[in-house]
Amino acid sequence: MSTEANQIRQKLQKFLDDTKSTPLSADDTVLKEVCQDVERELNQQVTSEMVRLAHDIFGYMGKRGLEKRASLHRRHMAVTQDMEERFWSNWHMVDSFAVLRQNREAVEEQYKLYEWASRSLTDDHVLQTLYDSTQALCWVREGRIDEWYQLYYGNLERLNKPGVARYTRCGYVRTGAEIAVQVERLTEALTETERLERINSEDINWDHHVPFWIGAITTRLGFYNKQEAWSRFDQVAAEALTFVEKEVQKSDAGDSINSHNMSWAAHDIGVSLMWAKRYEQAKHLLEVALKFRDMGATHFFLSACIWASERDRPKTLYHLKIAQNMTADNTNRGFQNQFFLETSEFADVRDDKEFLEALGQ
Repeated sequence: MSTEANQIRQKLQKFLDDTKSTPLSADDTVLKEVCQDVERELNQQVTSEMVRLAHDIFGYMGKRGLEKRASLHRRHMAVTQDMEERFWSNWHMVDSFAVLRQNREAVEEQYKLYEWASRSLTDDHVLQTLYDSTQALCWVREGRIDEWYQLYYGNLERLNKPGVARYTRCGYVRTGAEIAVQVERLTEALTETERLERINSEDINWDHHVPFWIGAITTRLGFYNKQEAWSRFDQVAAEALTFVEKEVQKSDAGDSINSHNMSWAAHDIGVSLMWAKRYEQAKHLLEVALKFRDMGATHFFLSACIWASERDRPKTLYHLKIAQNMTADNTNRGFQNQFFLETSEFADVRDDKEFLEALGQ
């Protein structure tokens, strides 16, 4: 790492440490300074090292940062000769548009990326162009999800090609299943969930086995929720809850567990229960998730459950403010704000000044 990059990253880390220790009173002065520092370096020369550092910094700056990211990656793509770096920047440019809900730009750029990868890169790269659900939702909003599924099914044969990582295979199929649930292509949702389970079960000792197992669980919960098949929903939920409780018991007994997997498992299952309006169960799991890893997104969904079930204004606002001010999760701000505006949990306070201020509006 260059001296300049190291100095900037150290300043960024100080800001992150300060923010984590005092999330309700975060001061973004240092963040503004590191942003100016990295932009000054980029104005002199666009290097992969500085682009990756700027990518991290801009991710902590909400909507404006995402806009900066999209522009940054377009610049990087224009100058880098490294195919892997170009692919990385191209993918993240698409992702920035997707999180910003610039749906048409995301779809157009993702298709260009897909065509380039199909011509010039590996099967693994081609599958990576389509394996993100946030990006796939842009096709839904543009009324083009049938086109996305044509691409999806047209590339299933690549799943078994040499050199394709299991992580890519699972990520690809999980996205196919998740989006099918959201657009209520339920037969396909079940088929793709079963495909995910088969791929993931090829090696139960694989490092990513648990996260993708949870992915299959949450997709099944979404599937049964859409079908209102509550006995099946409860059966799958009970299996997931048993897993979480056993891990909690191990942790309480002083045994070693994977806290990262544990936090995401409790978070994702909790959110699935929230969608089914099982608020008490959801709150418990989200609180468990926070016990193992303090994440802004978890605070946000917990605030929704608290408001929906208790109407406890101080407690809800407390978690909303933490969600907004935990800067490491600021790439989720746009999603969180949209969730607040669009879902029934917060329908009665959408025009409430204090709630809007807690969301940085």
